[in-house]
Amino acid sequence: MLKKTIKYFQHPIKKEILEVLKNEKGAFYGDIVMELNYPKYRVLKHLMKLKNSGEVFKDDDGGKFYLNTIK
Repeated sequence: MLKKTIKYFQHPIKKEILEVLKNEKGAFYGDIVMELNYPKYRVLKHLMKLKNSGEVFKDDDGGKFYLNTIK
């Protein structure tokens, strides 16, 4: 289980998404896509995996994504 978790977070796109959210204190999906040099469908795929795992959450009001610092 630990190996899967480590491998999961070593993926470069996930690491870059987390870094963008950390540096920007939250960001819209479109802003994340513009910041990274990957196709938008790949960014969305990994962003949704991070959201489903609870690592990030989406603000209900504005649709911004944030790091989940309270777990």
